[in-house]
Amino acid sequence: MHARLKLPRWPAAPRRACCAAVACSTALCVAAAAGAADWLEFRGPLGRAIAADQPIRTRWSADDGIAWKADLPGRAASSPIVVGDLVVVTASSGPRQDRLHILALDRNTGRVRWHRTFWATGRTLCHPTSAIAAGTPASDGTRIVALYSSCDLIAVDLDGRLLWQRNLAVEHPKSGNDVGMASSPRIIDGTVVVQIDCQGDAFASGIDAVSGEDRWSVSRERLGCWSSPLAIDTPAHGTCVLLQNAAGVEVRRIADGTIVWSWKSRCAEIPTTTEAAGRLYVPSDGIAALSPGLPVGGAEDAVKPEWRSTKLSCGMASPVAWGDSIAAINRAGVLSIGSTTDGVIRAQVRLAGSFWASPLLVGTMLVAANKEGKTFLVSTDGEPKIIAENELPGTFTATPAVADGSVYLRSETALWKVAAP
Repeated sequence: MHARLKLPRWPAAPRRACCAAVACSTALCVAAAAGAADWLEFRGPLGRAIAADQPIRTRWSADDGIAWKADLPGRAASSPIVVGDLVVVTASSGPRQDRLHILALDRNTGRVRWHRTFWATGRTLCHPTSAIAAGTPASDGTRIVALYSSCDLIAVDLDGRLLWQRNLAVEHPKSGNDVGMASSPRIIDGTVVVQIDCQGDAFASGIDAVSGEDRWSVSRERLGCWSSPLAIDTPAHGTCVLLQNAAGVEVRRIADGTIVWSWKSRCAEIPTTTEAAGRLYVPSDGIAALSPGLPVGGAEDAVKPEWRSTKLSCGMASPVAWGDSIAAINRAGVLSIGSTTDGVIRAQVRLAGSFWASPLLVGTMLVAANKEGKTFLVSTDGEPKIIAENELPGTFTATPAVADGSVYLRSETALWKVAAP
């Protein structure tokens, strides 16, 4: 039987209809597999954490500006994704957190359209700040793939029907660790990429999105890491995937997993590399800027950062880069904005609280949600400044999603839709 769900509670303030979708930039429209208004994976289109030209409201609270709230059947640190008329989330429940959930809510009303549950086959121990449903699901507009800390990988269609299931902890008995896994899967050119970095059976696999069978699988260093794969395009090798762990980064062809180049350096274990205008920004003793267009078989000493800034510290949250700017939030809650040309800090804004969720660039505003439920909106026009602080009850470790001018904020146990302006 499915776990019982509470239906969404409408706030006292009148519901507001969503605005029509605003067109994304040409680059994102070309790259996105589904409509421009969808948010299909961790940190949105291509994992870049950018919602181009989307106006969102600047003020909301639990009693104002909320389209709907839905109570969820269990705990999670995973982010929501938006696929067509569905908002998809994952969760885990039960005394051992071994009941795995995938559920789809109606995008307009927040009511449950379907709800699937599965039993975990791997270990379900994790740190109290995380959850078994820590990795954000991914979609290609046709199917949804969810990866849990138990190393269960599940694919369903948009009606919730099971397509295939992989018990990666059974296939790799020593995968996983006692503080939990948190990497999110990616669907890149029909290949589901999973990154299982741990002190035991560490590996990465490219899995056929239709059949669920391996296209390639490679061993990884036995190091704990919680970052996620990143799709990138390289001039010489086409579509590739970047994998990051504490020992460095490596770029592999998505078609066959062949390594293109690697860079060995101490990298952060939680925040994920981002990319803008053909340059990679790697969380490594601050931020290191790398070019992804290096030749096959290039010596590791030939891969050198174009610049490194120790002042652009990421903390837990991943950086976001756009135009000639890059932003990162450190462990003290300070937002730093630097130049993508040389990494020099241009401005710093002191926020408040601890940040597990990664910031997003929405239009010209940075949206940063702290763990305590407060979301800061920071204008990047001219001198950066906080233009709004909006608070909701609960604990928030999931990165928000943005679609059609609406913001989706997920606490451990609930999902809130902030209405479009």
